[in-house]
Amino acid sequence: MHPFDIALSLVIAAGAGSALVFIGVLMQWSLRKARPSPKPAPEYVETVEAGAPSPQPEIADVAPEAAEPVPVVEPAAEAAPVVEAPPRAPVRIGLGLRKTRENFLGRIRAALTGSAKIDEIYEGLEEALIAADVGVEASMKIASAVRVKLGNDNRPDAIRDALKAEIGAILNSADRAPADPGDAPLVIMLVGVNGAGKTTTLAKLAARLKSERGSVIVAAADTFRAAAIEQLEVWCDRAGAEMIKQSQGSDPAAVAFDAVKAAIARRTRTVLIDTAGRLQTKVNLMEELKKIARVVGRELPGAPHETWLVLDANTGQNALSQAKIFGDAVPLTGVVLAKLDSTAKGGVVVGIAERLKIPVRFVGLGEELEDLREFDGREFVEALFASDDAREQSASGSYAA
Repeated sequence: MHPFDIALSLVIAAGAGSALVFIGVLMQWSLRKARPSPKPAPEYVETVEAGAPSPQPEIADVAPEAAEPVPVVEPAAEAAPVVEAPPRAPVRIGLGLRKTRENFLGRIRAALTGSAKIDEIYEGLEEALIAADVGVEASMKIASAVRVKLGNDNRPDAIRDALKAEIGAILNSADRAPADPGDAPLVIMLVGVNGAGKTTTLAKLAARLKSERGSVIVAAADTFRAAAIEQLEVWCDRAGAEMIKQSQGSDPAAVAFDAVKAAIARRTRTVLIDTAGRLQTKVNLMEELKKIARVVGRELPGAPHETWLVLDANTGQNALSQAKIFGDAVPLTGVVLAKLDSTAKGGVVVGIAERLKIPVRFVGLGEELEDLREFDGREFVEALFASDDAREQSASGSYAA
């Protein structure tokens, strides 16, 4: 065959092959376009039968250092309610009378059992009363009254009961109701010598009267003694009482006047007037007490409604002389007997009532604000005569040990 013919045949064959390839590609494209797109493979879901527990997903372990700490917010703690401590029970007066009672009852027993002779028995009674600081005059009167009542009856129980009744009658005869100013402030002035316990007694009174009557104003009228105002201010803070004061050396009557005037304006229930401790022999200082009483009386008629003498129970019979001279300066309406717990001379209560006819309003039995007890003559006598055998039974009473 001619070479030209061979080349032409090759060209025709190549073209036909290319045409067939093109037609095949075209057909495949057409078929792919017409075919729907394949759906994505469904995710594997494990079939769980009814009632079977659900499998828990696995949690990949995370290294501690790779885990971010999750802050834990703790709920705010509720504030605990403030529970006030219950007030301490006041000391029984029988505890304060323990020294007096032991001394007194020991001598009474000796007098009643030491002799059967009437004269010697009553001499022993007088000695026992004098030793308890009842006073010589009062002791003789009491022993004489018991002897007249019993005659020749020398039975110890009868004499003891008659003595107890006579002392109770003396205390009751001196008792009187405290002043009642109505809607006006009750004004109480405290007087006494240095060292009797006047400042602490005033603070105890302020705390007690505040709880019983309401608001209290304290007049710092002791402008003479150094640091007296500062000391009283500390006690007033503890008692929750307001204090009216001026500088040291000011006129005490002016301080008392300001306190009464403030109490009237503020409708305060009680005014307590502290005064400078003074010896009962200092005439000029006693005149100062008279001035305070006159000034507050002009501002509030009838004031001071009460004037109480604060006595140290340890002074014994000297308390009687103090009471007499203070009573000559200002009319005393009562006595507060401080430090009764530290003395065996508690019989001075009887001497004050018999000789001066002044009631004992309160007795001090310690240093705390609660250690001020209202005095009751009947309970005092019961505690004074409480024998060792009956002490436990008498302990239920307010005045027994």
